Amino acid sequence: MKNISAELKVGIFAIAVILILSYMTFKVGGLGIVWKKGYRLYVMFDNISGLEEKSKVKVAGVDSGTIEKVRLEKGRARLTLLMNPEVEIHKDAKASIRVAGFLGDKYLVIWSGSPKEQLLKDGDMIVNVEPAADIDALATELTSAATYISDLTESLNDIFSAPERKSIKDTIQNLATITKTLNEILVEDRKPLRDTLVSLEDFSKSLADKGPKAIDDVSKAAKDLKEVIEENRYTLKDSMENIRSFSASAQSIVQKIDKGEGTFGKLLKEDKFYDSINKVAESAGKGMDFVDRLRTFVNFRTEYLTKEQEWKGYFDITLQPQKDKYYIFGVTTDPMGSSEITYTTVGGVTTKEEKIKREVEVTAQFAKRFNDLAFRIGMLESTFGVGADYFLKKDNAKISLDVWDFSADEARAKKAHARLGMDYTFFKYFFVSGGIDNLLNDNRRGIYIGGGLKFEDEDLKYLFGGGVPKIPVQ
Repeated sequence: MKNISAELKVGIFAIAVILILSYMTFKVGGLGIVWKKGYRLYVMFDNISGLEEKSKVKVAGVDSGTIEKVRLEKGRARLTLLMNPEVEIHKDAKASIRVAGFLGDKYLVIWSGSPKEQLLKDGDMIVNVEPAADIDALATELTSAATYISDLTESLNDIFSAPERKSIKDTIQNLATITKTLNEILVEDRKPLRDTLVSLEDFSKSLADKGPKAIDDVSKAAKDLKEVIEENRYTLKDSMENIRSFSASAQSIVQKIDKGEGTFGKLLKEDKFYDSINKVAESAGKGMDFVDRLRTFVNFRTEYLTKEQEWKGYFDITLQPQKDKYYIFGVTTDPMGSSEITYTTVGGVTTKEEKIKREVEVTAQFAKRFNDLAFRIGMLESTFGVGADYFLKKDNAKISLDVWDFSADEARAKKAHARLGMDYTFFKYFFVSGGIDNLLNDNRRGIYIGGGLKFEDEDLKYLFGGGVPKIPVQ
């Protein structure tokens, strides 16, 4: 063991990690290696919105089957469903695509239908479907909604201009003054008012029972009422002035609005205010149907550079919002990242010493795909780079050409770094790679071989979340 180099130890460790993760994926994820029994149903969608083979089929929230096959038929997606044999689906069943979890994994939901209807048999078609939301159309609607909200906000801001704000402020002050004045009247003259009410009550009784004596009571009540009014005539006068001021302010505002004057009046005379609110409501309603179809891919691999006799590791995350567009982010451990040259002069003789540094480098690229050909541009191993990929075997194989480090800053490099290679995927999660590295630099040109693992949304959920236990169907 002492004679084993550090690089070989790293390679053995990387292979051990790959084997352990492979075992975890098959063990925890419950991958469908064994043939599953059941019956098959079919369903057609105009757009499956990122739903793929091996996705789950749920009935009443319970795992009841899987999507066995997806293919294009006359411009529509035709799904083959492998249902558990004990699950019963009726003729009026309905299918819909749903999203679950933080990573947005897709699955198919089926409402089993009415027990009165006939059961579907092997090979039958589910006719009733609920279409999936289109994220591009949703983005357009949300943009329109934002525009309408901005217009509405501007309109509301114009409504409360300086004159309207002053009128409303005066009205509120007048109401406060009136309330305060009435409260003072009730507090200071509570007893005289109560006596007056008692006298009025006695007056009504007198009219019914005592006849002429009621005249004396009326005189007494009138006298008491006169005293109350006399004592509070200034307070009542101020209250009436406040009421008249409030009425005048309110009348002025109503007249301006009725004539279409001011921003608020014009807004009510036109349909702009109503249309803005209506469009905001419609756009917000459509936004509630949002279904995210962002796909996430994670892969890590290790390669052996025969020329350098070094190992190189990669970790990448790919975010794919659309089928023909995706973004790649990653890090690379490069054993030949850069070099540091020092010159030493001893006894008139100058010697040159080059020290190679291992570096961690960053990748961030944008990719656009055209059928089987994709082009990439951005940062590749911490320098500007470009690349192209050609996909084969239903994307199970890929031929790639990458060029980066145009300023030749790498160790012992005089030209840009160019690489031509091929990746081949088997069992969906494993891939092997190989090709020619550093095509343009004769002193560093060599063959590389390697391999790794790649995962998608569903696999990541099992690895990091521990998996979702399956509930048996009774």
